[in-house]
Amino acid sequence: MLIGRQADCDLVASDPALSRRHAFVRITSEGVEVVPLGRGPLEINGTSFDRPRALAHGDELAAPGITLRVELATDDAPATAFVLERAGGATLGLGHTPFRIGGAPTDDLILPDWPASSIVFHLADGRVFVEDNERSPGELRPVTIGERITCRGETFVVSAAATSAQTTADSDELPTAIDIEMLPRGGLVVVHLGGRSHKVFLADRRLDLVIALLQPPAGHRTGDFIGDEIVRSIVWPRADGAGRTEINVLISRCRRDFIDAGLNGARLIQRVPGGGGTRFALARDAVITIKQ
Repeated sequence: MLIGRQADCDLVASDPALSRRHAFVRITSEGVEVVPLGRGPLEINGTSFDRPRALAHGDELAAPGITLRVELATDDAPATAFVLERAGGATLGLGHTPFRIGGAPTDDLILPDWPASSIVFHLADGRVFVEDNERSPGELRPVTIGERITCRGETFVVSAAATSAQTTADSDELPTAIDIEMLPRGGLVVVHLGGRSHKVFLADRRLDLVIALLQPPAGHRTGDFIGDEIVRSIVWPRADGAGRTEINVLISRCRRDFIDAGLNGARLIQRVPGGGGTRFALARDAVITIKQ
């Protein structure tokens, strides 16, 4: 949700102290957060801040001309297309995202002596993604139906729910248009796919990466795999030490942002097997608009 003075924001106020694009409220895999965009004041429970902050139930978010109370709500009986089968144990419905397995009291499946959130499952675009924080922290990969996932002697299998009409992978649709609006500290990316529009806020270098792929330099077309050297020169123009590891980490973080918005991040941002090149997958004749 965009908050600001400009007419096309989701929540508009006319107070002159409010910036045209003042703040952006978004749902992430960690919860709900607000990202300051403007130069004017922004407060949570009377305390001003100028960096992204998490929002909790009951918080009061205030900007010039606007005061909001945060209420976090969940469905009583969320529908799920997938279940998680624990070998020798229970079958659990993946009814929300993220679904965490670990030893923390806040994890969804609590296993004693495990670190917090050792395995995290994400749902997006009709697919399940897994984040194995034991072996590859921060890396998200799609899970196939029936795949066995092991960790610390436990085995889990993702299956399609018996009541689900959809038991296959996500659709083959790709974005038909992408609109990008440059904002302080990043930009708002609107992905048009399957008749719906998904808003994703990308901060700083994550936005630089996406723009490098959607508006590649001369000699490349949108949708081509762009080599790591070119990506590095655009995203890290003054950092000679940035290498493949930094690019892979940045790609993983971008994919997570898209997954948080309900999109298949791994399908949108594709990597050459073994590394060396990256592309943003688009439908044929997709329209790219970038607004400063």
